[in-house]
Order: sequence, then structure tokens, then C-alpha cells
Amino acid sequence: MIKIKAYFKVKELIKKEKLVVVIGPRRVGKTTIIKQLVEEDTQANAYILADQLSKRDFKTANELISYLQFNGLLKQNQTRIFIDEAHYLPNLGIILKNFFDDGKYRVVVTGSGSFNIYHNLGSELVGRKAMIYIYPFDFEDFLLAKGKNIEAKVEYDFVKNEVQEYLEWGGYPEVVMAKTAEEKIDCQVKIFQSYLDEDVKLLLNREEYFGFEDVLGYLAKNVGSILIWENMRRDLGLSIVALKKIKEVLDHSFITYHVLPFPMNRADEIKKHQKTYFVDNGLLNYVLRKKMLVGSGKREENFVLSQLLKIKQTATDLYFWQRKNGFEIDFILYNLLDKKLIPVEVKSGDTDNIPKIFNTFEAAYGEMVDYYVVMNRSIRKTRSFGEKEVRFRQMFENFYLP
Repeated sequence: MIKIKAYFKVKELIKKEKLVVVIGPRRVGKTTIIKQLVEEDTQANAYILADQLSKRDFKTANELISYLQFNGLLKQNQTRIFIDEAHYLPNLGIILKNFFDDGKYRVVVTGSGSFNIYHNLGSELVGRKAMIYIYPFDFEDFLLAKGKNIEAKVEYDFVKNEVQEYLEWGGYPEVVMAKTAEEKIDCQVKIFQSYLDEDVKLLLNREEYFGFEDVLGYLAKNVGSILIWENMRRDLGLSIVALKKIKEVLDHSFITYHVLPFPMNRADEIKKHQKTYFVDNGLLNYVLRKKMLVGSGKREENFVLSQLLKIKQTATDLYFWQRKNGFEIDFILYNLLDKKLIPVEVKSGDTDNIPKIFNTFEAAYGEMVDYYVVMNRSIRKTRSFGEKEVRFRQMFENFYLP
């Protein structure tokens, strides 16, 4: 069984932290990672699947421990407890606070959908928990799952078939491992239905639920474009309140991800509207097929966004930058520690031309810029740009690496 990068991140985190929360979309391998870690030391580790417990309404950690020990689920010498699907415990926040304050056990919990896990965590764990997000496979993990030998600087021609497959089908593990297009679509149907059954039906009212797929189709068709609520209201016939609730559920279920405008408030820049992307390219394409829609032609841009979510450094915010005349830079990464910017422009083909818009951005914010990035199909080089550099990288690469 392969061990993806997220496995090693969780492994390192639980060495340092008493309480770790692992959160992410449904069916991305959170349980697989947790079980791999448990099996490394079954003498010290206990695995608990919360939705299979006959009792769930525990009031304290001691009550939970007594139940687990009585039912043979926790041995006396086990000091690390892994609770899978922990959002099924209604008093989770209080229980985890008890664990943290007592210090006898180290605890790792998983949850699907941030609405579910945040609701049950409550406010008791502010400053006490370490949180890590698990997403569908990034391209490196995708190659690993495919059994492709990975080198530090892999060339496009070596992986071009895999790039096209990833652009079309994305990184959900079961979709990646499916052999045929029919099997992949069947997996996507099951993933999508799990969102409907376990998130959407529980969180939306009747009007919102029946408008859900229309909103999803609208966002898929306009992926990477400025989202204007009034236009959505007019086109879909739903209230703005309903639209915002549906969009909130989509974001918190890790189906979509919204990017806000660069917040410097200059008069000639867009500063109110957001852009929406899909966390997984495969799910984006599934929605387009299901709704019989033609996309905006920004699947490479969506691909890069999905990679940025997985590789961007922890203390980093993600924005887009656009002037009111329409000129834009696709993504701006802002490092909260060194207060430096990395503007990222995405091109679907090959290019080693420095975008003219970089000159405009440099004139306005050059003192804050670390370096510039152009993500393209297959060219990998670095060019000088005044006193800075522009890194041309293949769209699947980690541009943080030199």
C-alpha cells in the first residue's frame, strides 16, 4: 500500500502534538492514512471508528475511555487513540479538551466536511489542537499511485499522458485506481452521491437542496471567473441568501474553493468579488458532463489551484489580483511570516515570455515581491526580471523548489 505525502505530514505532526485533527473531503484516504499509522505500533495505538459505536453521547473523556476499555477497544497499555469519523460524537469538543488537559493520551481524530467537525468541536479547543487538511492526490501522489518513477525534476514528455489523465479525472484515490473510463465515472457518481446524502441533505432546506445542482453547474461553467451574486440570482432564479448558503456548503464540504481579491484597496483594483474553483479537476469535469455544459477553458488554471492548496506553505494566504480594466494575475501567494508575495500566472500552452502584467504589478507592489512564477505546459527555466527572477515551471511542478 502506497504512503502519500500526507501520511508523512500526519506522522510528523503526531510526534509533536497531543491533539491532532485531520480534516478533508470525503473518500480522499483519511482512514487509510490513520490505519497505516495505527498498524505501525498496535501495542501503543488504538483505532476507533466513531460511527460504529453503540453509544456516542459521552459527556467526558473518562466516560469514553471506560466504555472503550469495557468493550475491548482500548487496552491498558495503549496511549494513543485514533478516532475516525469523530464528528459522530456530539460532545467531541469537551471530550478532546479533557484529553488535552489530562495529558495521559495522545489523540488523533478525523472528520469529513468542516461543517460537521467544527460544529462538534465547539470553541473548547481554541489553541489546543493542531489541524491538517487532506485533499485528493496531488500530481506527485497521483504518479506514485500509478507506479511511475518520480525524479526531482521530471520532464513533461515523461508524464504527458498522466498529465492529461489528471486534468480530466483528478486525484480522488478510487478514481485514480479505476482502470476504465466507465469505472472512473462510476466512482465519481458514488463520491458525488455521498456528498448529497451526508452533507447537502443535512445542511440545506428544500429550496436550497433543489437548487444545489444548478448552482454547482453554474460554478463549474464559470470556474475561475469573477462571481457576481446578482448575475447568479438572475440566471438561476434563487435568492441571494440561498445562493450564499449553497456556496458555503460547497466550500465547507471541500467541493469548491473560493479565492478572494488581493486586499490592498487601490482604487483601480477589484476588491469585493471572489473567484471559485473546484478542489478536484475530476469533480469539475464530472459536473460539466452531468449538466451537459461546456466549461470556461480554465481547467489548467483549476489544476494549478488544486496543486497550490496542497503545496503552499502553511502561513500563506492565496488571492487573485485584477484591475477594473480586466488585466489580472491568476494567483497571489502572500507569506504571513516574511510578508513577501509570489505572483503566479497560468498558461495552458508553452511559453517563456514574461507577461506584461508583471511590469504593472512590479510598479505597484515590487518591494513586496519575492519572485514571479509562470506555470505552463512543459517549459522549465528561470529568467531575470530587473532585480528579481521569473520562474517558468511545468504546471504540475512545485515552484517553491529551485
